[in-house]
Amino acid sequence: MPNAIYKLEVFDDLDFPLTYPLDWLTDIPASRIRRIKMTRGRDRASQLTGRSISGRLEAVVDNRSGDYNSFNSSSPVTTKVTPGKPVHVLATSAAQTDQTLWSGFLKRIRPRPLSVGNDNIVVLEGHGPLAQINVNQMSLAMRTSETTDVTIGAILDEVGHSSSQRSLAVGKTTITRYSADRKLPVTAMQEIESAEAGFIWESAKGFINFDNRHTRLAGSALTSQATLSDATGAARAYSAIEQFDPMDTLFNIFSARVYIYTVLSIATLWTLDQVGANSVGIAAGDSFTWWANYPNPGTSTDGAYGVDAWTTPVATTDWTFNSVAGGGGTNLTADMTIAVTKFGNAMKMTFTNGHASLTAYVQDLKARGTGITRGDPITIREEDTTSQATHKVKQEWPAKTDYIPTTQEAFDWTKFNLSIYKDPIAMLRMSFVANRSENMLDEMIDREIGERVTIVATTNADLDINREMFIEGIEHEINADLIHRVTWLLSDAEQFSDWWVWGTSKWGTTTRWAY
Repeated sequence: MPNAIYKLEVFDDLDFPLTYPLDWLTDIPASRIRRIKMTRGRDRASQLTGRSISGRLEAVVDNRSGDYNSFNSSSPVTTKVTPGKPVHVLATSAAQTDQTLWSGFLKRIRPRPLSVGNDNIVVLEGHGPLAQINVNQMSLAMRTSETTDVTIGAILDEVGHSSSQRSLAVGKTTITRYSADRKLPVTAMQEIESAEAGFIWESAKGFINFDNRHTRLAGSALTSQATLSDATGAARAYSAIEQFDPMDTLFNIFSARVYIYTVLSIATLWTLDQVGANSVGIAAGDSFTWWANYPNPGTSTDGAYGVDAWTTPVATTDWTFNSVAGGGGTNLTADMTIAVTKFGNAMKMTFTNGHASLTAYVQDLKARGTGITRGDPITIREEDTTSQATHKVKQEWPAKTDYIPTTQEAFDWTKFNLSIYKDPIAMLRMSFVANRSENMLDEMIDREIGERVTIVATTNADLDINREMFIEGIEHEINADLIHRVTWLLSDAEQFSDWWVWGTSKWGTTTRWAY
């Protein structure tokens, strides 16, 4: 049985290899390996109901040396193998040099002594770049009329994600308006992903990738990259296969919402109530921050949505300060400086008292800007009565976004999806032993999420399936005996084979227009 050579390498913050890589077959003897498990891709095989989740890594290692104990100051790796460090899992076969199988960041290191003086282990846990950027909420100022990839790029920029660690296909949808107010970055990106009908995912090398809705309708995505079969003696044979219930993703009603936005004239959008005698005092040299919000919590402004542009507050016009809380004393307005940060429905205003000795009390403070109202939703709904009669079920899938820009695009979105999901489609979970043969090692190393493969399940599996499918999720599990099992989640690709895409498809070869 051929074997690959596996490495789990931990890198420093500049992504350079450390002097002490964790090499499973050299620095750590094979006898000390307990298990390596890593996953990435969609949580379900369906392109419709499945969402990409952050990759996960769990490496279980014999720790009788105590090298991975956090408080072992004599360990050669204590200060190097720490949470937050980039980590890559690589494999090398007889035919190929090092190829990356999984990339992410160490999340935690958990020594787990089974018993004193016996077989102690350590569990190294990692997560992918989507989890790494999703720790804190983010806000984004109003953005208008930009393609989905640009908006996703702005979200990634806001959280400090390197532009060299992403690959974003140019979006086919132009978002009318988008802003984010204290949202988790992945939630924000998924709103845009749904508007595009695209896919955000993590690559083996740790990139955050974005596929537009035509990515799988063109180029190499139209060609099967390998055939895996259940036939005895097949060159690329899998060892297990499972079919998911196709009724779980049968939807014969699709609906989407479209909103119309109106930009109002400049006006006062927020006013501070705690002024004058009730004002807080800002001592000389100190600072204080107020947040203006619109729409204001608890108000009933009809249709208020957000702010097209905040006006930078102007001294005397928008704010005044005095040295006496109730008014009077010395006018300190000219002694105050303001720093402003603007978001989609909030403006952060930090005032600093520059007077040498006097405490400043706010007498008036307001925030002006051009508000935006959003009209009642325009709902587009398409259904297939033939499917409902045939399958004796009515199941609706509403769009998971409020950012489809026009009624025409909402109509196209509903018709596009209805034509695919109104009838049962194939979804599979398929596994193979990678080190069964050199061919299977190559499949383990070469294949990536989104690639097209052919699955034959007509002989031993007896599923009557011989069709092309897309890889939606990848799982690797390597045990102490170095048996490497790979599991793929697979969605039907043939439902995406007869769409006509302008500039890609040939006349007479496809039958349905893709939007």
